[in-house]
Amino acid sequence: MAHSIYMNDSALKAGETARVTVFIDNTYNPVLRCTGVHLRLDGLDFSQAPGTVEYVTSATLAGGTNYYFDLTPTPNTQNAGGTIRMSIPAAGDRPASNLIKTYTADTQRPTLASTYRLSPDCDLSAGDTATITFSFSEPVTGLIIDDLTIPTGKGTLSDLRTTDGGTNWTIDLRAPATLPANTPEDVQITVNMDGITDAAGNAGTGSATLATYSLGNKPPSIVSVVGPSSIVLEDTDVTITFTFSEAVTGFTLANINLDNSSASPYITFSPKAPVSADGGRTWTITYHASPHVAGDSTNTVSIRNLDGVRDLAGNAAVPNSSASTDNYEVDAVDPHPTSATFDKARLTAGETATVTVTFNESVSDFTEAAIQIANGSVSDLTPVAGSDNRIWTATFTPTADLARTSSEISIELDGLRDRAGNVNSGIQPFYDSTIAIDTKVFAVNDATVNGRQLVLRYSDETALDPDQAHNAPNDAFVVLVDGVRNDVAGVAVDAAAKTITLTLVNAVRGGQRVSVAYNDPSTGNDLQAVQEAGTGTTSGHDAASFAARSVTNLSPDRIDDDTSTPDSDHDSVPNVQEDQAPGLLRPDGSAGPDGDGNGDDVQDSQQAAVASTRDLTLVAGSQDGKLIPDSNARISEMAFNEPPANQPKGMETPIGLTQFKVDLTEGHSTESFSLYVDQALGVNGFWVKDSAGTWVNLASEPYGGKVASEGGRTRLDFQIEDGGQYDADGQADGNITALGAAAKMPLSIVGQAPQVESHGFWY
Repeated sequence: MAHSIYMNDSALKAGETARVTVFIDNTYNPVLRCTGVHLRLDGLDFSQAPGTVEYVTSATLAGGTNYYFDLTPTPNTQNAGGTIRMSIPAAGDRPASNLIKTYTADTQRPTLASTYRLSPDCDLSAGDTATITFSFSEPVTGLIIDDLTIPTGKGTLSDLRTTDGGTNWTIDLRAPATLPANTPEDVQITVNMDGITDAAGNAGTGSATLATYSLGNKPPSIVSVVGPSSIVLEDTDVTITFTFSEAVTGFTLANINLDNSSASPYITFSPKAPVSADGGRTWTITYHASPHVAGDSTNTVSIRNLDGVRDLAGNAAVPNSSASTDNYEVDAVDPHPTSATFDKARLTAGETATVTVTFNESVSDFTEAAIQIANGSVSDLTPVAGSDNRIWTATFTPTADLARTSSEISIELDGLRDRAGNVNSGIQPFYDSTIAIDTKVFAVNDATVNGRQLVLRYSDETALDPDQAHNAPNDAFVVLVDGVRNDVAGVAVDAAAKTITLTLVNAVRGGQRVSVAYNDPSTGNDLQAVQEAGTGTTSGHDAASFAARSVTNLSPDRIDDDTSTPDSDHDSVPNVQEDQAPGLLRPDGSAGPDGDGNGDDVQDSQQAAVASTRDLTLVAGSQDGKLIPDSNARISEMAFNEPPANQPKGMETPIGLTQFKVDLTEGHSTESFSLYVDQALGVNGFWVKDSAGTWVNLASEPYGGKVASEGGRTRLDFQIEDGGQYDADGQADGNITALGAAAKMPLSIVGQAPQVESHGFWY
């Protein structure tokens, strides 16, 4: 006989064990070894045979030996089959051989896989029918109606059937024809699992509950209350649906709690009696929401009581006050603006106003065209950050060249939409939100000067404000005579003539070039500027600033000395100008007195070696800005010139050129100077031309000078030699004449030795 593997059962079921016989002929003598707790033959492989394998015994036959093993497949497994292998090696004339034995196994018993499902519902009254659908874990056979058990008198089963060959089954259930009133009870249907088998022959075990249903004349109850699933808007119906366990009568509004429903208080739109379209099992009510409710998401409708509600058999309904809709949102208020305002009371030429519109809620589809304002245009409509689109701003630009009119705000509501979907229409005016508009250009028509009187003539259909307390300060005007500033000592308004007369510190002579400029000293409209006369209690608006414009010079060629402008220290700068010099800040941060530009506690108008204007202070015979004791240096002249037309590349001269003449202390050939200017100018040196025409910074280390900060001002320290290359007259004659600029140059060249100049420019 040849080697072989034999099984007495190669199709195993639950609870079965197969005897495996391995026959080995006398040409091979395998070794029976102990592997763990099991005995195994060399070459015998049960690794692909799931389950339990036990060695039983062996028997010697005439041609070889039988080895017996018991194989029990893995329980509760649908596909528990496998393969047994035996490998016999070659030896001598015996070739190698491989034995294979396959088998199948299904050890899983059929079970009830689904819970009950009754149709139409699981509550049965007398005579009701229902269909029960159930399923098993796999197709089964042998199931008959007798395997299903129902308690006596609790119903009748019929028409057991499968719809797919044994997995899914259906059976009909009919309740008894009569039942006691109000005696509901739960009834169970069981199935005998022993009576069924699967395709492999595995039988079920025990019994299982197939279905549970409620049987009896059960009183009706409320099953659900369902409200809107979307936001309720203005002019839309709210429908509430009530579903009972069975058809009922006697259901009225009195049974319904509408306290939290936002129902309209108006008769036309208030809730009407509930109606049923299916014989009484389902009821609905309909109403409109109150028009005063906005964005309320906590609305509910519930059952107040079930008094008077009965089923068709007369059973009283079971109270259930917890039956309620889910919260639903009502937003029945149209979006509308609550305010619309300007940020200004009046507008003049070149000005704009910010319009702010505030709504009762978040809105969309709001456009610039919806903001209606006469006499101008609206632009740049933007929602305010963080306002959730409730607050919007826009820019209103008035029409040019309008004379004294006003406008109010109206909001076009057509198309305006809130987040819920409510829309509005019409126009909403805001009569209290008005703005005065006067964009007629309030400007100078003509300017003339005669001696110390410079007259500005304004053109406007209204008069100037005659109140001198409402006038502009003197320093709001800049008058240049041949490029040198001539300070204004007084400003007078002639309202009727619409003129302003400036009194100059120094008289103008015929033939001199004169210009005037005006800078409104504050923003907006106030009382400290040239302005129109007001109307009633409303003040006028400020005249516009204007850049330097030429003045017609009507002055005679010769003007007698004017003793009304004293110059106490004879430095050519009148006292009234020197008294305007800003003082230095004190160590405690307080301001020093005006007229003391170098902070030595002596008025500059009383010191011959100190000359000041509002723009700068010059100190001759200086050591760090203070007079050197016993220095007799005197400033005899100080004037200002316009910047040169071809000044060096990169040079900025914010106060033009400064020209001065100084008489030296006897025996001195070199004089030291300090020049104070406003820090805000950014000046970083005092620049002059040498005899070769090259601009150099005398306030730099290579030239013995420096730049310092003192009392909130910039101080430029420098030296000039009498008759040296920076003395303009070039003569050692006991006085120094200089022309230079407190200027700003790029840092790359500040303080450095000059380079060779080409045409007066730096490179």
